[in-house]
Amino acid sequence: MSKSSDDRYRKALHVCLDRLTNESSNEPDIVAIRFFRIGVVLGRLGELSESIRCFNDAFILRDVAFERQIQNEGWRQFHDQQMATYILGKRNKYITSLAEGDMVHDLIKQRWKQLMQELEDSEFPFLGKDLPAWFQTIRIDFPWEIEDVEHLILNQGDQFDHDILLECVKSIH
Repeated sequence: MSKSSDDRYRKALHVCLDRLTNESSNEPDIVAIRFFRIGVVLGRLGELSESIRCFNDAFILRDVAFERQIQNEGWRQFHDQQMATYILGKRNKYITSLAEGDMVHDLIKQRWKQLMQELEDSEFPFLGKDLPAWFQTIRIDFPWEIEDVEHLILNQGDQFDHDILLECVKSIH
């Protein structure tokens, strides 16, 4: 990124943060859009951990009814892990639209519900002592764009560097 582009994104980030700080609305959708915009700017600046945190908050806020309904603390950990996996699997490393983020959030939520149902139906007790480690083993077939898939195939270790994923998820919590 050129210095002038970097400067423009940093100015945009300050504007977004100021608006979020001065937000008087109690509307989760408005706050979610602010977090989304900050996430895009941070993603373009290469600030992946902060960007992923903003995207997590944005799409959790856009589905606040589910967030209030859920009684399992593991949900946020699972969501954060899967959202980080999705974002780090993209070539541009950020979510480009609210629709894309909503779709990813819905896929994560659907897989969470499926996991909880499988645990409930299981004849074996699940102790779940190390949820983050278990969440890392769960894969969701995200619909990446063909360019992202080609990039993943050609640069196998580059996209899903496990240490980078763990660093991003740890910095979220």
